[in-house]
Amino acid sequence: MAKKKRREIVSDDVPLTSNPFAGLAGALGPLPEGPPVEAEPAPPEPRPKPAAPASARVIVRRQKKGQGGKAATFVEGLAAEQRTTMLAALKRELGCSGRIEGEAVVLGTKDHARVARWFEAAGVGQVVLGN
Repeated sequence: MAKKKRREIVSDDVPLTSNPFAGLAGALGPLPEGPPVEAEPAPPEPRPKPAAPASARVIVRRQKKGQGGKAATFVEGLAAEQRTTMLAALKRELGCSGRIEGEAVVLGTKDHARVARWFEAAGVGQVVLGN
């Protein structure tokens, strides 16, 4: 198949003479005053960290079994009523996925040391770091 021939565009260097919107500029008239603009919006309030788990011991371990070959971090020892709030806070802080499996919180990260540091900063009494 042969290459298509390009059409040559010839210009006489004359600017466009037709402007269909030129007549609309004066048709509107003056615009009404808008609402006053604030100088700077207030910074967002920092989210409070969830309360430390009721249990004084949390086990953080890394596991590949049953995860399709991917490493996941399991957090055990949380009270039943605090699993969902801790899961939401951990997902937001660590930027990873997560779910609740039985009595464990499963996070989609293999950085279990970072999860343990987060629990220590939250005020958990004893954080046990597994494999």
